[in-house]
Formats: sequence, structure tokens, C-alpha cells
Amino acid sequence: MSFKGIIPPVVTLFDEAGNLDLDLNRKYLDKLISQKIHGILLMGSSGEFSSLTIEERKLYVREMLKHINGRVKVMVGVGHTALKEVHELTSYAEEFGADGVLVVSPYYWKLSDEQLYRFYSSVASNTELPVFIYNIPQLTGQNLPVELIIKLAKDHSNIAGIKVTVGDFGHIRQVISKVKEVRPDFLVFSAFDEHMLPALMIGADGSINGSSVFAPEVSVNLYEAYQRGVLAEAERNHQIISRLMDVYTYCPTFFTTMKEAVHVRWFDTAAGHRTPFDVYPADLREQVQNLLKTIESKEGVQL
Repeated sequence: MSFKGIIPPVVTLFDEAGNLDLDLNRKYLDKLISQKIHGILLMGSSGEFSSLTIEERKLYVREMLKHINGRVKVMVGVGHTALKEVHELTSYAEEFGADGVLVVSPYYWKLSDEQLYRFYSSVASNTELPVFIYNIPQLTGQNLPVELIIKLAKDHSNIAGIKVTVGDFGHIRQVISKVKEVRPDFLVFSAFDEHMLPALMIGADGSINGSSVFAPEVSVNLYEAYQRGVLAEAERNHQIISRLMDVYTYCPTFFTTMKEAVHVRWFDTAAGHRTPFDVYPADLREQVQNLLKTIESKEGVQL
């Protein structure tokens, strides 16, 4: 069975000294899986892959894949500016049982369409795993044209889908309509939380969205209600997600806030942050607590 539904792009939990806390990460993944999510993304943007060394990333991926042990499908982010490192991380994910890899465009330099095609083609040609394109122009500096996505999908059968983190909903619509026209099996996942319901309504296959890392049941309920055709319930959960969007305004590095939300909900410990992300608003935890309490009281959601 291919990827579908709600796939939280999990945060990576550290101890108070900023080191990987593998045991806490295992407990965190168990909490998410208990909420009937459909998959997990390790080492996405929310997972702070850019803050970890290659060896730390390998350790984390290996241990989390072992712990998940096939309970849900797992996608592993293998983003890096060096193609050799992308190949190494992809091979490692494949060796330890990942179900797919998420590949972000090289950041720092702006690449031509031909260079981007070469980059993704190289990744796809060197693995048997399904490869998912990660289009996030606000962090890579450039949007991937629909025509490029179509060419990659046509030329590489294992380029299986895309995560579209683009504010322009029209771009998502074009990807869904034009790429699926030539590759009906091509999977399209929205990323911005508020895009989830409208994207599902025009043919998206699911969502890899930020709020699902700390409130997965809301996204799962929305997705499942839509699949059952219960649009009133899907709409209600969409409204709850809209109210959760304040979480993105509390700190410039939104994963910092999401990590605090994970700790507020499930762990009676202080969240660990790695320099320079250990600098954040003094009232961040209080803001997160107030947001979750507001959702509980106004929406009747037990968070």
C-alpha cells in the first residue's frame, strides 16, 4: 500500500543540553501512532535535519525505524546541499527499512530547471525507494515549475509524489491536475494546514502538515471524515485547524514552538533546544499552553 492520509513531519526531541534524546523520541512516536496517523516523516524541516550532523541523522533514523517496526509507513527526509550526502542518506534509509525518501532541492544557490532535473534524476536513479519531491520555496529560494515536476514524473517511475509547501493554492491545483494527468499514481501531499481540506477536495492524497505533530487527531479526523463523505465533520475540524494556526506566529522558527507544544501535551519535562534555537520568546510555553486550552474549551477537543 502506498503513502496516504496524515503524515506528521515530526519534531526531533533533544535533552536540556541539546543532545538527541532517543528514548523520548520513541515515546513521542508512540503517542502519534496511538492517534491513528497514516504515516510518519522523519527528518523533515520540522525535524531540524539542518541542525544535525550526518552521523546524528543516521543514528536517529536507524533507531526510530527500528522502533516504529512497520506499524506505519515511514518517509525519511534526506535533504542536503551535497548530492553525495543525499545519496548516502538515501542508501542508509533504504538499508534500515524506510518506505520512501523526501528530497528537498539543494538550497543556497539558485539552480536552473536543467540542474534541478539532473539532481532529482540522480537521486531517483540510485535507489529502489519511492522518491518524494519536497517543494518549499521559502527555504530553498525557488519554486519548482509544474513542467519540471511533470518531466521528472514521466521519466522516473519511482519519483512517486510531492510535498507542496507553497502558499499559492493555484500551484497545488496545477500540480494535482497536470501531473496526475500523465501519472495518475503520482501522490500529492499538501503541507500548509489550512490547505488540507480544499486540497483533498480537488484530489490531493493527504497532508504532511505542522499541527499534526502535536494535535494529530484533528488532522486525522478531518481526513477520515472527508473519506467517509461526512463534510460537516470535515469542516468542523478544518475550523479547529484554522484556530491552531496562531502556533506559527509565536517564534520565527516554527519547529521551536511545535516542540514546546509536544512537551506541553505529552511530557512533563522542559523542551530541549539546540543553539541558536535555544533563543526564543520567554513566554513561548505560556502562549502554547493558552492556545491548546482555548481549543479545548471552545471546540471541546481534548488535547
